[in-house]
Amino acid sequence: MSRHRTTARGIVASLVLAGLVVGMQASAATGGQGVPRLIFPLVAKTDLWDNYGDPRPNGKHEGIDMENPWRAPVVAVEDGRVKYWVSSLGGCMLYLYGRSSTTYLYIHLNNDLTPKNDGKGGCRRDVSFAVPDGARVTAGQQIAWNGDSGDASGNPHLHFEVHPHDGPDVDPFPYLKRATKPLFAAKRASVFSLGLKGDLVSIGDGTATLSVDRVRRYPGGTWLFIDPRPIELGVPPGIELPPALVRLAGPGGRQLRAALPVSVFTVKATTTSAAILGAPGELLIGRVTTDR
Repeated sequence: MSRHRTTARGIVASLVLAGLVVGMQASAATGGQGVPRLIFPLVAKTDLWDNYGDPRPNGKHEGIDMENPWRAPVVAVEDGRVKYWVSSLGGCMLYLYGRSSTTYLYIHLNNDLTPKNDGKGGCRRDVSFAVPDGARVTAGQQIAWNGDSGDASGNPHLHFEVHPHDGPDVDPFPYLKRATKPLFAAKRASVFSLGLKGDLVSIGDGTATLSVDRVRRYPGGTWLFIDPRPIELGVPPGIELPPALVRLAGPGGRQLRAALPVSVFTVKATTTSAAILGAPGELLIGRVTTDR
């Protein structure tokens, strides 16, 4: 892998130099560690364990393999620039040159046009990559799709590497364990709305708590299963609630007498970092429908 990384760095040297000062400032802000707290690199249910350093036919494993669904959205873990790459083992690959001066490798990206592992898509925009080659991206923005290209054929997963200061690889597992998981993928300052499915557990005093297990971003996007998580939503005054929800909430609302499966559609808004992470009160309910 180091041979490819060095070659790619030469190709995009001007990109790295352009962001060097900013990267040094970001590194200093993280206490000199070089790697800031990351946004988790996928929006999807993820099977994560520490397989860094495992023996492989071509040497030790230089990253972490994460089991994820085919074409799950792959996102930027921090602000930076991206560079496409292709190799026989890694297949469709992407380099993220972070503002902190850390380089991240995303490997085995999608090259299929159908879920049948057809390999007919190649390594290109809108199949493997979600942004142009060389694009500046923001943390939480979708940059690619998960897949099984290269020697991962038939086993969709993301191989993810961390190279502080663009140097040797280190174990990504500690950074991934403490990473903040995005609720959805979007570029900061873009316009979005969400569909959320799960169990509504409380409502009242202008807020509602939903245990979310599926999410869809509009415009575009598809329904994605995610690891269940509670999201506190804002409830605008005058919103019309389904009768079943009103009955369960009782006088004054708050904790429901029983969790109610619902679909929630949020008010159209401008993407912020807090919204991507599903921070309390960042998302406003526009419409609620019951799912039973």
